[in-house]
Amino acid sequence: MMFTPRLKLPEKDNPYYTAKSEGGLNPCVPRPSGSKLRFANCVFYAVGRFAEITGIWLKSTNAENFCKSAKEMGLTVTQNPSPGCIAVWAKGEVGNGNDGAGHVACVEIVNSTGSIVTSESGWNAKNAFWTQTRKNDGNWGQAKSYRFLGFVQPPTPVIRVLKKGDKGDDVRQLQAVLADHGYLREKEIDGDFGTITLGAVLAFQLESGLEVDGIAGPQTQAALCF
Repeated sequence: MMFTPRLKLPEKDNPYYTAKSEGGLNPCVPRPSGSKLRFANCVFYAVGRFAEITGIWLKSTNAENFCKSAKEMGLTVTQNPSPGCIAVWAKGEVGNGNDGAGHVACVEIVNSTGSIVTSESGWNAKNAFWTQTRKNDGNWGQAKSYRFLGFVQPPTPVIRVLKKGDKGDDVRQLQAVLADHGYLREKEIDGDFGTITLGAVLAFQLESGLEVDGIAGPQTQAALCF
């Protein structure tokens, strides 16, 4: 399953981020009462993003119940992030009870360093959308008043479209395959899609009769047997 990381605010006419009451697909409550933002709500955003990636609509539920609800739907929850999964936190310390609140965020990139880049929204936040780099500090960068529950995984692994500026283990794998085909040298495998990797992709595309755009999308990755 191919996908492109979402690192900017969804378009206004994107049905995954438009409430059903407004003619879209999203079944969740879009924003707090009185808010002028399109969806200042982590659940609304995450449900829409997961559906955009996988075609699966998760239940509209409190953030802390995402893991339980996902398991009931047959999805897997793990402690390891992957592109396209949803990170879930409950509000409240273990044993102290919860107020039904929590937070969810969508994992867009898993870096080779172990950190993740998430896209997210938040209840009554100043901005409807933002991205954030989160380190694996035991709670994935969330405040101590929250506790991490797990990552809701897509039903099948997602593979992102790779382009100049991207970094991560999947970039390193792409470089390794390009090296196997003679387009890169071993010392150039560094997990950073820079100018050298761009040149290698362009050369491979040209010689393979593909669209020469320097982007390792579905056709280019398939041709590389990546």
